[in-house]
Amino acid sequence: MKIDKRILVIGAVLLVILVITGFMFLRKQPPTDQAEILPDNVAIPTVDSSVTVDLKSLTSNKEISLEVSSIPAGTESVDYELSYQTVLQGLQGVIGTVTLDEGQSIIEKKLTLGTCSSGTCVYHQVVGKIKLTLKFTGNYGEKLYEKEFTI
Repeated sequence: MKIDKRILVIGAVLLVILVITGFMFLRKQPPTDQAEILPDNVAIPTVDSSVTVDLKSLTSNKEISLEVSSIPAGTESVDYELSYQTVLQGLQGVIGTVTLDEGQSIIEKKLTLGTCSSGTCVYHQVVGKIKLTLKFTGNYGEKLYEKEFTI
């Protein structure tokens, strides 16, 4: 049984074209990502219930006093965020960080509910509750405290 040379050449050419087409097709597909996908939101544990927090009104609700005691040992800093609704400006807030000295377990911070520039302050008229979020950072990692206060 003789195979014609032309059929053999055509078969070889078709095989080469098929291999090249397959290689090109596989090469164009996006590579699968082997990296580990981390969750967007990582839950931060809440701070121990022994921590006490209080907001007190000062000077006709223009300023407040933030008092935090029984801060966990090993705490290096406390980030604070207050958010509240106002009569004219909508949602407003106050943010900041308190860096603690070693062994410090109490914070007392006076905060202005408004904005001050060039010695002139414009105070917010707070409507409703003030939401307070504290993030404690230390050798234990991060812990949260959240509560709403009425002043």
